[in-house]
Amino acid sequence: MAVCKIKDIELEYEEYGTGERYLLCCQQSHSKVVNWTIDLAEKAGFHVYDIVIRGFGRSTHITEDLGDTWYDMWAQDACDFADAMGIDKFFYSGVSHGAGIGWHICVNHQERVRAFFSIVGGPHSKDGQETGSARMKTIMAAKTEETWKAHCDACDADFSRERPEGMSEELWELKLRFHEEQIENMRNMSLEEARLNPRKPFPKQKTEEELIAVLSQVKIPVLMMGGMHDPICLPENLVRSCKAVTGSKMIIYEDATHGLDMEHKDEVVRDIVRFCEDRGL
Repeated sequence: MAVCKIKDIELEYEEYGTGERYLLCCQQSHSKVVNWTIDLAEKAGFHVYDIVIRGFGRSTHITEDLGDTWYDMWAQDACDFADAMGIDKFFYSGVSHGAGIGWHICVNHQERVRAFFSIVGGPHSKDGQETGSARMKTIMAAKTEETWKAHCDACDADFSRERPEGMSEELWELKLRFHEEQIENMRNMSLEEARLNPRKPFPKQKTEEELIAVLSQVKIPVLMMGGMHDPICLPENLVRSCKAVTGSKMIIYEDATHGLDMEHKDEVVRDIVRFCEDRGL
């Protein structure tokens, strides 16, 4: 992957496709096994930049707690990256925390975004918990090298190697390879990275009403995709957000979990393309 120097930081990134139909996707890491952004570049004419966010990978690391400003910082980094590449307006998409960054871009830098494709991106419920349970589990596991190794071993052991009834052989093989990639990434992650606590998106908004008021400011095309069985990005989170954003569209996959982009990769690509065609984007 390449590295882009922006102001006083560096951001690791990978580029796919050509042309001026730019799509930015920001994540802690980008899968080589399941990468729908590559499909969007190869099959739908998008010029994709997969960006590793500050704090992870070969991007500039962070040692201090940034409080309520993590997602605002990552949103600004995405726009600064676009500036460095000579990009004025871009499409944005992200999964989970990457979608959280997208929501902050849409609120803070709406003039830069042509459309936003949110995949299992809520945002999270305002339930009084600043940090999600999955993130807290990771942080607690990263106390020492020993506890982190035990956590990685447990995550690997908890994964069943038996193909679920009704799952196609093709999807099962993909899921196996994706799991192995995730475990390898975990084992290679530094404790510094694993301990980062960015909290949930929009930490300054403490209630659902406050969050809805912020989301209602978004006036650009937004496609929200989620899974009926997602324990992190709940279906009701998407319903709330879709109601708040004028003209947005929501798609719920009945059998999907938080791994929607892996479980329905080809459909996600088709739904994004169809959304753009319907909106003349």
